[in-house]
Order: sequence, then structure tokens, then C-alpha cells
Amino acid sequence: MRLKPVLMILALIGLLALVACKGPAGDTGVPGEAGPQGVQGALGPQGNPGIGGSRGFPGFVGPRGPGGLPGEPPPDFSDSIGDMRSTVTFLNLIFSQGSGVRISPTEVITAEHVITGAERVDVSVEGGSYQRATVTGYDTDRDLALLTLDNPVPGSTVELPFANEVFANLSQRSVAGIGYEVALIGFVPSISNITPLVTFGRIGALWDIRPGNYAIGQVDAAATNGMSGGGVFNKYGEFLGVLVTSSAFDGNVRYVRFEEIKEVLEDLRSGSKK
Repeated sequence: MRLKPVLMILALIGLLALVACKGPAGDTGVPGEAGPQGVQGALGPQGNPGIGGSRGFPGFVGPRGPGGLPGEPPPDFSDSIGDMRSTVTFLNLIFSQGSGVRISPTEVITAEHVITGAERVDVSVEGGSYQRATVTGYDTDRDLALLTLDNPVPGSTVELPFANEVFANLSQRSVAGIGYEVALIGFVPSISNITPLVTFGRIGALWDIRPGNYAIGQVDAAATNGMSGGGVFNKYGEFLGVLVTSSAFDGNVRYVRFEEIKEVLEDLRSGSKK
């Protein structure tokens, strides 16, 4: 009998039957976890640098304007000291001697304590011969007095500044201020009654004395007897006031400021005596 081939055929037919009767596909399984990241690769070669842009041409510099006129050099006392000295007069009284400042061809302003008790005064203008003057008015609180010359003679006079702030050369400046250099001009009879003495210093204080609000200044320049009634001037030759106290030197020489003189001047001219 040939059973072995028959069995092989039957087995083949059964296998084909199983394939033909294959069932539907099952559900997709859950994906597995991601594997570890691989090692980073090496950097690639650097690219060539780009070509730089061209630089622009510099702009043209405009023409330079014309230079301004040179400024005036700062003033010095030597520029006007002669004119300042010529305005200061010597006052001679029986009981006193002192100084004054000509504020007009006919008028001399001085300190009241120089002429106290007098009605007439001998005045020497610019070192010349004496002439008589009348005590027109005085103010003892301010320590100011005004003399009127009998026979006015030609000579230098001073003007009272209009205000402490003045305009010159398109700029503003002060006539007086703390630290400003000043010249004190007055006569010292024991030295000369023809040529006034000049000392120099700085303004240390500007204030108003109360009661009365009298405008007073203080300087550290030296002054002595006879210089009372003389003048205080700045480097511009401007008249700052009348000396009213003097000493060998104690740093406390005082003067009545021009603002105060302007305030009382018309009263003195009208004959006020108080």
C-alpha cells in the first residue's frame, strides 16, 4: 500500500484550508518606548565671511567764520587811580581834618563826624589852595554830610552808580560784591595834605544796619585818621561809597554805600540837618 503519499497530500490540503480560513487581523499593539537620543554629530566647517560694504566718503567741512574782535583786558587800578585820587578833597577845620569826595563841580560828600558842629569848612581841591565851603546838610544816623563850594573850580568829579548791576560790552556785571577788590582813598595829614593816600583790600560784607536799613559795606583795607570822608572805588573807577570808620587796621573799616547816599542826597541838598 502507498499510504505515505496519500498522507502528504491530505496534510497539504489541510494547510491550504487553514490559510483560506484565516480570521481578521488583531488590534495594533501599544508602541514601544522611544530609544535614547543619538550622539550629536560634529560641527560642520565655518563658512567664508561675507564681503564688507564700502565706506562712505567724509562730508566736507564748512568754511570757518571770521574771528571776533579780541576782548578788552580786565581793568586794573593803575588804569584809573589818578582820576580817582583827583576827586578826593582835603577838609581842614579848626578842630578836625578829614577827606571828602567831589560828586559835582559844586558839591563835596563827606562823613558827618568830620564836620560835626561846623557851618563852614576849608576845602583843598586837587592839592590847590583852600577855598571856603558851606555845610549844606547832614545826617548823623547815616554819618553823611554835604558841602557846597563857594567858588567852584575845574576838576574831576564822580558820579554815583545808577544801580549795583550795570551793563557794559553787551554783558552784565556788578559794581560791588563780596570779595571785590577796592581802593580806599583819603588824606593822612601827618603824611600829606596835598596828595591823598591809597590803600587796597577787598569787600568783606555788604549789609543793612537796623533800625533804619542803612546800606553799609565793610572792607579789610587799612585806613587811618584823616581818611574818614574819603572814597571807596572799584577797579572800574566807580565810586562805591564814603569811608565812615578808620583804624590802623582791624579788618573792620566801614563805608556808607552809594545806594544810601543816593537815597538821602536830595534831602541834604535841600538843607536837611538831623
